[in-house]
Amino acid sequence: MRIWKLKKGSDQRLRSRHPWVFSNELMDSPRGLTPGELVEVHDYQGHFIARGYGNPHSLIAFRAMTFELKDFEIGSPTYVSSKLYTAWEKRIHLGFQDSFRICFSEADSLPGLILDRYVFEKNGERFQVLSYQLLTYGMNRIFEQATEIYQKLVEGVFSQKLSDIDWEHTILLQRNDVNIRKLEGLEVEEPKVIYNPKDISLTDLTILIPSVMATTLNTTETLKFNVNLIEGQKTGFFLDQTHNIRLLIQSLEGLIRVKQFTKEKPLKIVDLCCYMGQWSAQVAFYLNKKEIPFEVLLVDVSELALEKAKENLKQYTSKVTVMKADVLKDLGPIESNSFDVVISDPPAFVKNKKDMESGLHGYMKLNEQAFRIVKAKGVVASCTCSGVVQVTDFKNSLRKSILRSGKKVQLICEGGLGWDHPSLIQFPEGQYLKMLLHKVD
Repeated sequence: MRIWKLKKGSDQRLRSRHPWVFSNELMDSPRGLTPGELVEVHDYQGHFIARGYGNPHSLIAFRAMTFELKDFEIGSPTYVSSKLYTAWEKRIHLGFQDSFRICFSEADSLPGLILDRYVFEKNGERFQVLSYQLLTYGMNRIFEQATEIYQKLVEGVFSQKLSDIDWEHTILLQRNDVNIRKLEGLEVEEPKVIYNPKDISLTDLTILIPSVMATTLNTTETLKFNVNLIEGQKTGFFLDQTHNIRLLIQSLEGLIRVKQFTKEKPLKIVDLCCYMGQWSAQVAFYLNKKEIPFEVLLVDVSELALEKAKENLKQYTSKVTVMKADVLKDLGPIESNSFDVVISDPPAFVKNKKDMESGLHGYMKLNEQAFRIVKAKGVVASCTCSGVVQVTDFKNSLRKSILRSGKKVQLICEGGLGWDHPSLIQFPEGQYLKMLLHKVD
């Protein structure tokens, strides 16, 4: 294994278990290393700090997979599947079931790997899709043995009863169709089904997602979402908002106790950038259980998203309308003070630091409209999934939105990633999702 030494004084961050080393922190040039090759990093005096993999063509020259001297075979299928087993087990212990994120890159000591699990039923049998992204050269090389890694993982969790789905009911989907791969010198690829023993189509599936309020509602029922895992964003669906949706629903509990909602005057929800409707569907599931009349307006620029979202909502209510619109330009026709719940969950407006000013202006414009259309005593959930946007930047953008809307509001809570998307306190770069929940006076 290649050994890289750090410059004198450049080891503090890595010793604190931040998993990255930048090329300018190395004593020697990383050139000559095969991208993705396994590397051991030492300090200036030659003492071991970490093992992982390197890329001489990336600003992030090294990504750590372990800080333990005893871990030698870090690139082997057995080692990687064991790390995934541990990650799966942790999610089970946190109460996750059916569909959830299994691996979240650096947080699970497998930097560059995103792995989501989607469960569905067909002909009375349960299946799972393991949909994954390889974002770095190191993971791309390791997962040349993807089938072997995942078979070991699935057989392990099945034998230990962490899962009730075996290998013959497992499908592997590789979603390397993301531009971030270009930063590593990797090609952007079309989605590829790696293993599909029953030859099941992934373009029209109904996956099972637990209610975010299952414990409160004392139910084991699951929500059913119709999705297209081949053309859907990220690994096919978004699983990261569960914590924030729970916070939003909890904020409504007092309102529905003190305000009388009727069929003539239902609770009104607008879901801006609704994608496939997971926010509003979770809220709708909860309101149905509480027998609260409601109606939903779904807004998105994508016809595919609106079609899927409407289908996902119709199982809970017939009072669903859709509006195809660019949320930064076309929300003027929506009447002011007309919704009890406003959800603002746009795609990332800030993809890198050079987009910061224009992106924050976009968040300000969108949320000005969100606060304009919310009723008195209503709530606004405002999100950003831009990793480079800090909470203070986002708050400053929303402060301008609130002032321009003329509303009096209070920030009642702050959210973040769901529990199946853990983070490392020493690695703030992994905490990309922020949510601020405001209540209007």
